[in-house]
Amino acid sequence: MSTKIKIGVIIVNERDEILLIKEKLENKPNHLWNIIKGTYGDNGKETIFETAIRECQEEAGVNVKLTNLLGCYIAQRIDKTRIQFNFLAKIVEGEPTLANKKEQESRNECINELKWFSKDDLIKINRDAFISERAYAAVRDWIKGKSYSLDAVRHTEL
Repeated sequence: MSTKIKIGVIIVNERDEILLIKEKLENKPNHLWNIIKGTYGDNGKETIFETAIRECQEEAGVNVKLTNLLGCYIAQRIDKTRIQFNFLAKIVEGEPTLANKKEQESRNECINELKWFSKDDLIKINRDAFISERAYAAVRDWIKGKSYSLDAVRHTEL
């Protein structure tokens, strides 16, 4: 069984909107809405917090400050397990910008849009417009106002 730890980030602006990316995965025919997300452990000895910050830089071109933990989501099938820590963040530097195609290809990504959504906008978006159940659940939890202290997650020695 393949197990991966994923790190997701929902960036929230001062108008209480969130930034979503429109992304295409190899196993999906179309671009679908997603939160900023990446794999923990792919980049040396960074913490999950550092992974979250790096993913925002790579996928949206912004520097962020993590503000809260949104939750931990576990998805499982017979052949794979995904454990996803989702964070809330705010931009401290930069404007959301798509990486160029060559940069995206080097990271095996295909993102064609970045867009801010209000809660009212998000409520109208069908589940099928999202890339995964995990992304959809994270957005729904944000709409409901769920969040936890970053202290709920700690790195310790093995």
